Amino acid sequence: MVGQSHVEHGQAANTAAAHARSAGAEAGAAGGLVSSETSVRDGLVPESWIPVTSDPVRIRERRVKRLRRNVWAAGRLLKLSAPRDRVLFVTLTYDTRGTLGRGAHDWQPRHLPDAMKRYRRWAKGLGIPVRYVWVAELQQSGTMHYHIALWVPRHVTMPKWDKAGPGRGPFWPHGMTRTEVARDCVGYLMKYMSKVGGYHVYPKGARIYGIGGVDRVFAPIRSWLNLPEWCKALHGVGEVVTRFGRRVVRETGEILASPWRRVFHRGRMFLCPVGPLPQRWADGPFSSWSSVTHA
Repeated sequence: MVGQSHVEHGQAANTAAAHARSAGAEAGAAGGLVSSETSVRDGLVPESWIPVTSDPVRIRERRVKRLRRNVWAAGRLLKLSAPRDRVLFVTLTYDTRGTLGRGAHDWQPRHLPDAMKRYRRWAKGLGIPVRYVWVAELQQSGTMHYHIALWVPRHVTMPKWDKAGPGRGPFWPHGMTRTEVARDCVGYLMKYMSKVGGYHVYPKGARIYGIGGVDRVFAPIRSWLNLPEWCKALHGVGEVVTRFGRRVVRETGEILASPWRRVFHRGRMFLCPVGPLPQRWADGPFSSWSSVTHA
């Protein structure tokens, strides 16, 4: 018999899995490859082969779908990790008027990581956990903004990120910030992620999202959601780990072989099935747990 907490976790994971599939997870696609939307019907190759495109826009679209899935799942899992915490939504912007001696285009890859490091140092001094999800927003002007959801205990007052405090400088010294209480943190984050598409070209070295503080009990769920569809159809949460780009069964050490291989034909690349594709046995990682509990 599975405990009620596991069932709740399972239901959350199942919902995340369903959302991930609806967000555009493509079964059988290998890492870095993007399947086209049309089938091969010219008679030269089997229809089971999936054509692959190197179009950078399509590749970026696939990356964005993965990021949306991770941000959505992480927000839900962090909500389960800290249900009593208050969620603060912080927006970080650059000084567009140059009043701080910096312009809007003075973005550097270390700006956001350094700001998060300052926040961690402050949180460590208070002995509170650091839980967050952030996304980067690239505006049409090329200016970068950051949006951060932070889980903070209700009895703690978080300082403004652009203000210095006793014995420390501001977390964000590059411009202005705005802090508000988030009633629907996941909705806030997905709102900005929805603006990101394949035509957004971020600066070199830019990360467009970050996650921290997911409890160990929930971290394997997020890892499972990022496995290929064929792998999720065979194994549940925590059963498979990724080592040097390979999927390895944790208990036996077996290296799982992908049911797809790359084939080049007349200057094009295809994904070709090399065996029967596994059928999905459940709607999510803990579906069997839920069914057993309610039987």
